[in-house]
Amino acid sequence: MVIASSASMSKTSGYTGAIVVASVLVTPAHAQTPVPDPRPRPTVSLQIVVNDHSGTALEGVGIGVSGTESRRASTDARGLAIVPVPPGTYRLRFERERFITLERDVTIGRGQPAKVMVALDAALPPPPSPPAPAPAAVPLATPEPAPTAAAAAGGPPIHVSIPEFLDKNFIGRDPLKESVLGCTAGATTRVLQLRDSLALHTHADVDEILYVVAGDGVVRVRDETMMLAPGSLTVIPRGLPHATERRGRNPLIVLSTLAGAACPAAPRAETSGSSR
Repeated sequence: MVIASSASMSKTSGYTGAIVVASVLVTPAHAQTPVPDPRPRPTVSLQIVVNDHSGTALEGVGIGVSGTESRRASTDARGLAIVPVPPGTYRLRFERERFITLERDVTIGRGQPAKVMVALDAALPPPPSPPAPAPAAVPLATPEPAPTAAAAAGGPPIHVSIPEFLDKNFIGRDPLKESVLGCTAGATTRVLQLRDSLALHTHADVDEILYVVAGDGVVRVRDETMMLAPGSLTVIPRGLPHATERRGRNPLIVLSTLAGAACPAAPRAETSGSSR
């Protein structure tokens, strides 16, 4: 039988106490490790209904959702699409063949039902191709005329699909976008996309012809107010002060021909901002 001395027992007891204290000090450090929250982010069912202006549901409308998260969807035969998204702010983009592309901003709240209803403007069909010119008759030989002052330069022949052009050059959030499509020695044709109004102004030496492609608005000529809607045509003689205003949520898109205005220096240039 071995009997340990009191000094040995005391020393052993001291080691044991140190181990116990160390264990007590180390254990809480493991208990404080953060645990990831396994719960998924809450979502809201965003119901989107797309019709044309006659109230007919539009199937196959592509919907792009960008913002807090990004989504893609398309409408069914009822013109309906349901997109689950977390609460936040989003931009919706609606695209369908033969319709003008539309964008809209929405804010989705937590625990609130969300429903968005939009109506798309039908795009005008592209104009038919011009008929082939008749063969020119062979002219008789004539002496060349004396040289004269150079005629005003004209631009090249232009053939544009307006729906395709607008799809690639949509105004976005700019107040005004002006795009020159083509010109001759005596006229310039451009596309004006308006979110803000055009202030009262006058063309001293050109006549202006406005044809509405999409959107609604009014044009004021002197004291007369004329409504603008898709398919409407307005002729404004030179020298008459006039102003143009957009009405509704969508941009006002018009073809503007300035009769008497020769080609600008850059006939295909595009500008954003104020215009006359």
